[in-house]
Amino acid sequence: MYRTKLTFIFCLLCFACFAQKKKHSVPPPPLAPPTSADYDILVKRIACMHRNKYSPADRLKFFPFNRYKTVMLISFEPPDISAEIVYTDTSKIPINAPVKEEVYHALLEKKQKLDSARIKEKKILSALEVDKLTNVLYNFGYTSTKSYKGYLLGEAGGYRCYNPRNAVVFLDENGLIAEYIEICFECQRTEESSEKIGIGELCENKFELIRKYFRATGIKYGTANAHNFKS
Repeated sequence: MYRTKLTFIFCLLCFACFAQKKKHSVPPPPLAPPTSADYDILVKRIACMHRNKYSPADRLKFFPFNRYKTVMLISFEPPDISAEIVYTDTSKIPINAPVKEEVYHALLEKKQKLDSARIKEKKILSALEVDKLTNVLYNFGYTSTKSYKGYLLGEAGGYRCYNPRNAVVFLDENGLIAEYIEICFECQRTEESSEKIGIGELCENKFELIRKYFRATGIKYGTANAHNFKS
């Protein structure tokens, strides 16, 4: 009798597991498009909110703030794409003669010195200014990260254009470029020198907060409003 009960319980457990597995294998129905009211709530949730999530000491543990003490903000003229295209009349060049080509060199290259001739503005940050920068990067995030009616938040990818005019540059003890965060405020996109670098949650107005920080430190070029990026 005892063995029969055990067998019956085992069969029930197997059936329950099978039914649960089969139930979970059914894909959920697709979500309906959000209503205007849903959209308004989602927009509020992706807005930036300040939280004292990380202390000043904790923020300095993020790479590359934990490796390099010299942090510089710069502005620079975006590369002229037309300058990279060289038209050469090869009909007047002797056979086997070398053809000179104009090569564009990127401003930000690791283990290289910054070309001061190409920099419009620069500002080496004090410890207090670094603290303010890390506060903007890491303590401002989404108002809410919870899903709403099945809709999940996703980071904005910015626009497809990319015309960088600003950067946060980390210099090593020899004054060479160690790491950098290149920024295009116009297109709301960045390029980092390492996958280990992050700028925190890309909430709705994160780039606006960073832009205002640049202007507060004296970097004006490339940090104007969205309608005028030439000053």
